[in-house]
Amino acid sequence: MDIKHINNCVKVAKPWGQEIWLQDGNDVHPYALKRLTLTAGNQTSLQVHQFKSETILILSGKGILEYWDGVFDCDTFLKGLFTDAYINQLKHNLTRVEIAVDSVFNTPPNVIHRMIAEEDLVYVEASTTQLDDVIRLEDSNNRPHGRIEAEHAK
Repeated sequence: MDIKHINNCVKVAKPWGQEIWLQDGNDVHPYALKRLTLTAGNQTSLQVHQFKSETILILSGKGILEYWDGVFDCDTFLKGLFTDAYINQLKHNLTRVEIAVDSVFNTPPNVIHRMIAEEDLVYVEASTTQLDDVIRLEDSNNRPHGRIEAEHAK
């Protein structure tokens, strides 16, 4: 049994807010659990995961969830075989829905998505353990795909 206070959990500073890793997954706990804050006026990357699946519960705040209602071929994208025009078309055809307290949604693999905070959004994310599986189609800070080591430095 591992009991700790949230202040003793791993904190990851993001350009848009913060992640607190409550559980990062292991042989005993085959899932990840995070508490995140997306500060007002910011947005996450427009991203997709090849393998990672997430479930999100909004605890406070309000914002917008953008997603593409289709299956994105990550392998083809990573090989550079999609044109810029195709990617731009996807970006302009995203579905937008309001999210607020008690909104719950799932992002399975190969679904493009992004959250935009109109107010500070505090949420819990439960996911599979492929935590570095992030393909960024667009990022306000021009971050590359995958884990950003500088964000994880203590």
